[in-house]
Parts: sequence; structure tokens; C-alpha cells
Amino acid sequence: MKSLRLFFAVWPPETVRQRLWRSLAPLREALPAVRWIPPERLHITLRFMGDVSPEHVPRLLSAAEALGEVDRFEVGLAGTGTFPRRGPARVYWVGVRGRPLVHLREGLDFTLAREGVEREDRTFKPHLTVGRASRGRRGGDRSRVPADFTVPELAFTVGAIHLVRSDLLPGGPRYANVHRAILGTGRE
Repeated sequence: MKSLRLFFAVWPPETVRQRLWRSLAPLREALPAVRWIPPERLHITLRFMGDVSPEHVPRLLSAAEALGEVDRFEVGLAGTGTFPRRGPARVYWVGVRGRPLVHLREGLDFTLAREGVEREDRTFKPHLTVGRASRGRRGGDRSRVPADFTVPELAFTVGAIHLVRSDLLPGGPRYANVHRAILGTGRE
């Protein structure tokens, strides 16, 4: 069987994604060589799983469902920047503030470890990737986010995490939700 390219994500509400997209218009104008992520694909990656054999998917679903007792919580958009911090920009991002999101990721790591999935070594930095440097162009310092650029203060409630399949296509990835685990379901 063919493996599935999977990741866990939080999808901001459509209204938040659309408002963010509109607020990025000056940045898109200032940096036309960047490949900007359309609003329907804007998400917070909790954990990238990579290529997963279909027979291992139930373990991932079980780990996600184990988070049902986590309360829903609010997060907000905060700041912009690029990865890596030094050298040519490759990823353009909008930050996400909300300590409960970090705790949710820690809980996901814990439940995945119980299912036999190795922990990830990288530190979790909550963000939405909004753009990527065009292939073959690394842009240098001139492609950094201008220091005076800000995004509006947008907040939303995180009420679910999703296991998402990513199919890589020539026009960019296509995402499909495989499973949604609702938060706050462990209570009556």
C-alpha cells in the first residue's frame, strides 16, 4: 500500500484566514517573488508526521482522540517573521500566541509516544506559514518582512485538531482532512 503524507493541524476559522489574507496584501505587493499560501491552506502545523503507512494511521487517530479531555482555548495572531532567522529567508510566517497551544502539542507528543511514535526533536514554534521563497531564489535580506509591517489582532477558539493528508502537486499541495478530534469531549 502507498504511504500517506500526514500532519496534525489546527485550522483557523475561514473568517480569520480571509482577514489575514487581506491584511497580507501590502506584504504580497512588496515581495512579489514569494510564493504566497492561499487562505484555504493557512493552518497551524502541530506535528508533521511525514510518510505514514496506512496500517499505522489508527495509532495516529487514537493519539488524537486521547486529547478529547483537553478544554477548548483561545489563541491569537502575533507578529511576523521568517525562517531561518539568519541568512536568506525561506519561510514567511505569522506567529500564534497562546500557551495552551504549546500544551496541546505537548499532549499530542505524549499520546503519540504512548502509541509508539518517536518524539520530534525540534522545538515547537506556533505559527502559520504564509509564504515561501520561490524555488531557485533565496532573496537575501531584501526579502525580509519589513519591520513596520503588522497583522491585525485576530483571535479564535481552538476546538479541534485535524489529521491532514497532504498530496504534493505541481501547483502546490492539496490538503484533505482525514480525521477531526474534537476538544472538550471528555466532559458531560
